Amino acid sequence: MAGETGPISVSLPVAMVIAGFFAISCFNVIEIVIHIFNIFKRRNGLFFWSMLVASLGIVVHAVAVLLRFFKLAPDFAMCVVIIIGWYAMVTGQAVVLYSRLHLVVRDERKTRWVLVMIVTNVCILHFPVTVLFLGSNAGNAKNFLEPFIIYEKIQLTGFCIQEFIISGLYIWEATHALRPVLAIKSLKQRKVIRDLILINLLVVFLDISLLVTEYTDNFHIQTTYKTAVYSIKLKMEFNILNQLLSVLQNRFCTCYPSNTAEGNVHRPSPNANGILQSYSTGGNYSVGTGTSGVDTSRVGSEKDSVWNVRITHREADGHLAETQNTDSDERAQ
Repeated sequence: MAGETGPISVSLPVAMVIAGFFAISCFNVIEIVIHIFNIFKRRNGLFFWSMLVASLGIVVHAVAVLLRFFKLAPDFAMCVVIIIGWYAMVTGQAVVLYSRLHLVVRDERKTRWVLVMIVTNVCILHFPVTVLFLGSNAGNAKNFLEPFIIYEKIQLTGFCIQEFIISGLYIWEATHALRPVLAIKSLKQRKVIRDLILINLLVVFLDISLLVTEYTDNFHIQTTYKTAVYSIKLKMEFNILNQLLSVLQNRFCTCYPSNTAEGNVHRPSPNANGILQSYSTGGNYSVGTGTSGVDTSRVGSEKDSVWNVRITHREADGHLAETQNTDSDERAQ
């Protein structure tokens, strides 16, 4: 079949659609890469590298598909490049979402299971399709083509379900686990959480549209549309995850014991090193919000609290670095 086993022969309108998807993918990737190197001052960490790998994977996959479909490069060589770009694009984007999942998910078991799911899908979805796709284009298509067509649908469905699960976690945790945090944030900061939910819903919609192109047997459209979809999703996720990090690492924290009058509270202020400090007494806390407070009794635990921290006023990966405050003599300041 055309596309699965070699170059395609399509009408001019279809060729223009394919070229349009290619242009969207490349434009978004260029913009993402520019933002990555402008925002990150220290270029390390899982988020940075997964963003970079996923971005480059999109453009590698898009270019290789275009060259292969229109017979502008050797078929099998482009198949190998397509596979490399596909790995980086699909699993790279899953790792991007995983790398920031800890911002909203406080249960470490959930994040570990997400990582297990990503690794498992590499083994059961990436590897079989790699063998079948290369086999279909290695001169022995008869034995590999039919299994490839079937498994192509399975792998696309599997990766979409993976994204549904991760997006669902972001939506659920943003509306439930972060509720005490949202209660003391400004309207602008709460809007970030709303945008996070809307973007993850849009991601689900884009994945469904990708499934439609696959199950209607439009392989040449699905393959080129996929890069446009992934570039749009990555662009949105990059922006919203950076905003989410800024909200949760807000440098102002006014936490105090619930039995302390608000007027008698020592407000955190920068010391000589530019450090803003918050205080923990191991009991229940109320958080200053004018004349009322929000009961956040769960914040007595270090793992459950975003308040039992010392926020250091310095840049790390383009953001404020957050470290725990356990030094008793620093509290006395």
